[in-house]
Amino acid sequence: MLSRRVTLFGRYSDAPSSIVQRGGGRFQTAYSNLNHTKARTQTVTAGANETITPHAINELRFNYSLSRGQSFLTLDNFAGAVAPPDSVLFPPGQSSSNGFLGFFGDFNPFGLKYFVGKIADNRQHQINVTDNLSWIAGSHRIKFGADYRRLNPEEGSLTYQLEYIFGSPASFFANSVAEAIVASRSPNVQMVISNWSLFAQDTWSLARNLTVTYGLRWDYNTVPSSPNGTPPFTVNEVSNLSTATIAPAGTPLWHPQKDDFAPRLGLAWQARPKLVLRAGAGIFYDLGYSDITNAMISFPYIQEAPPILGTSFPLDPNVAKPPVFTTNPPAAVMSVIDPNHVLPRTYEWNAAIEQSITNADVLTLTYVGAGGRKLMRKDVYIAPQPNYFTGEFDLLSNHGTSNYDALQAQYRHRLWRGLQALLSYTWGHSIDDVSSDVNYQNVPLGQSSSERGPSDYDIRNTFSGAVSYDIPAPGGGVLKQVFGSWSTDSIIYARSAPPVNVVTGQNPYAGSVLSGQDSVQRPDVFANVPFYLYPSSAPGGKVINPAAFTTPVPATAQGDLGRNALRGFGATQWDITLRRQFRFTERLSLQARGDFFNILNHPNFGSPINYLSSPQFGQATQMLNNSLGSGGQSGGLNPLYQIGGPRSIQLALKLQF
Repeated sequence: MLSRRVTLFGRYSDAPSSIVQRGGGRFQTAYSNLNHTKARTQTVTAGANETITPHAINELRFNYSLSRGQSFLTLDNFAGAVAPPDSVLFPPGQSSSNGFLGFFGDFNPFGLKYFVGKIADNRQHQINVTDNLSWIAGSHRIKFGADYRRLNPEEGSLTYQLEYIFGSPASFFANSVAEAIVASRSPNVQMVISNWSLFAQDTWSLARNLTVTYGLRWDYNTVPSSPNGTPPFTVNEVSNLSTATIAPAGTPLWHPQKDDFAPRLGLAWQARPKLVLRAGAGIFYDLGYSDITNAMISFPYIQEAPPILGTSFPLDPNVAKPPVFTTNPPAAVMSVIDPNHVLPRTYEWNAAIEQSITNADVLTLTYVGAGGRKLMRKDVYIAPQPNYFTGEFDLLSNHGTSNYDALQAQYRHRLWRGLQALLSYTWGHSIDDVSSDVNYQNVPLGQSSSERGPSDYDIRNTFSGAVSYDIPAPGGGVLKQVFGSWSTDSIIYARSAPPVNVVTGQNPYAGSVLSGQDSVQRPDVFANVPFYLYPSSAPGGKVINPAAFTTPVPATAQGDLGRNALRGFGATQWDITLRRQFRFTERLSLQARGDFFNILNHPNFGSPINYLSSPQFGQATQMLNNSLGSGGQSGGLNPLYQIGGPRSIQLALKLQF
């Protein structure tokens, strides 16, 4: 405290972590492969609060953050495997410390995958400064603010890449390589991106029972630039990729907008002593930088030699040399953004009615709506212009849209006589034509396809309930000592099934990198053939019928089955806690508790395999908790902490003082 009016604070945080995962991760390698991931996040935050007058307060915050992520693959002697030295795997001058080597083969459901070497060593620097001034003037509570954020990502990629691709088990044992790929990457590519925001807001008490909140926000995001002479490259046009060419170095990726204003409005009216009406609407802008930093690992910072066909391992050292860096076409990998890019935005609105039934019971009905416009979408093309683009071409654009409508009902029972409860039900419907910023659309060049359909996360019905109850002790004396101070908590959750997007599992576009579950080609539908079968032996009692679908003709066409047209499995779970409090003194107590997750051991299944080329197509192969992620570097929470697992019990003692 510098004075009665000024207070300062500071905080430093250092969070290192590391994971070693055998035969897993996003590479799904052999068990002799170890996937190492290291991460470290350091932050410094400082702030000052100043009471200017009894009715005006200013809050200033500064933050610097540094995040680093490293990933690399090694080999060990698991189950008697013999790991070859780098001198056997890599050509002279290269090693696993700076390079990556992989063996690939997609000739069975599990494929051949054998990797070693560096994957990435990336950093993200962030500077963030905010300032807010709050001022009370009569019936107005006014707030002004500014927000500045500077992002400086660094791509510390591998500098050498060598891949061998085999076409069959026989070709692998005969050392007959169908295709070999040699690439080089720039060791240090950087970008700088800045975000500026200003806002003003007023909460005005118009009357004793009427409050209005209104405000305006302005956002401005700069075009990525480079602090070290590694600017992102783009093309001269995206409307016709067959005639597109590489733009001169330094050409802006897009022209940022300066008129992105976001108004907000909210009303709260107490119509009667126990009846409150609320409504609100607003516009919200996204940063719009999703996947744009992929330009750091595309042309000219990745150079790829022409594919080497019909060769063997190891490659001749002269053939395996890293390609020389050049800004001349063609580009083996290109990632660009539509030069007409604007910030993605969402329009949101809601209306609610809240009725107090008793002093402890409240019922609320709410309508919520949202419309996403100019959302980010990623399309992947293979060699759209052979003279300039010979490999993967990623195009990011504002071609995504979404709509969401929901009716929500909520009942709240405030704590009274040891009982409190919260019950919620939502009917909702989410529709879009892309559910993820980094979703691969991969529409064939020159063709169009309707992707409009239920969102990947479209859950129509959701119910959840939470109840806590302090169990009254029977009688007194010994009975109270034995059965007193017990409480129970329950959470009940039930939802309907999420969508399943059935795809062929094939690559309809020559050379496409997407296959299997990543395929985006949907099949054609046979008329009068049921989509579902219900064998008693199937997990969940239901499978998707493979006989209902066929590969489109021609093979590069998109099928007539709609996106996300089918459904998987719903989920139901009841968790319950039983706890007792032992109080020793006024300030010291011990809590003993048992938590029972999925106490009824109700089976919940993950979505079925969605690609026709799988021998397990249409079947659920995982319980729900395992399908939501495996934790660690693979994403998601550990399955132990997810909904949808088998019954599990947790016992705990907590000393409170």
